[in-house]
Amino acid sequence: MRKLFNGLLWILGTLLVVGVVLRALVLDVWVVPDDPSLGAAMAPSLAPGDAVVVLTRGTPGFGELVRCPDPETPGSYIVGRIAGVPGDTVDVDHSALVVNGQSYDAEVGCTEPKLTINDPATGNAVQLSCDMVMMGPGLHLRATGRRPPLERRHHVEVRPDTVFLLSDNRSYHDDSRDFGLQPRAACNQRIVFRLWGAGGWSDDQRRFTFVR
Repeated sequence: MRKLFNGLLWILGTLLVVGVVLRALVLDVWVVPDDPSLGAAMAPSLAPGDAVVVLTRGTPGFGELVRCPDPETPGSYIVGRIAGVPGDTVDVDHSALVVNGQSYDAEVGCTEPKLTINDPATGNAVQLSCDMVMMGPGLHLRATGRRPPLERRHHVEVRPDTVFLLSDNRSYHDDSRDFGLQPRAACNQRIVFRLWGAGGWSDDQRRFTFVR
């Protein structure tokens, strides 16, 4: 019995050391802040209060969801999907995305076809549609709704060492259409897994889920 107990302790200790090393070298656990603009822009992929695992090493590619330093608010982050890498030509017209002449549009509807967010300007509840788009490594969730009154088409040539970021919420975005291209070296942190949502451990719909 003592040998079994010591063996279990050794295994747990080893796992703890491995976890600490991974945490220090390649992983970060981040709780999405309760920021109205960020929360709206990330929907439906993420929501305020989500505890997510972030890979902090490597070079994310086209279609991956990344965390980058906020260019307008030091100490804060922006979240967006890489929709253009150096040399790409990106055209965005509200929900329509064309990269190098290839269109990226809905492939299939979401399990829940509608979602509700709060308008970051007014706080009023707004209903949006949810679908799924194939970009890079796989399908990701996209929210679409009304076209903002002053929204215009964006045509961008992605410069060397930069990326074009696109919000998964195409109607309430906070992305490169708002703050321009971002340094590629600063956007090297991929959001890959959700440990739990704002509801905590009891929210089994958002617990232990891969972030598309």
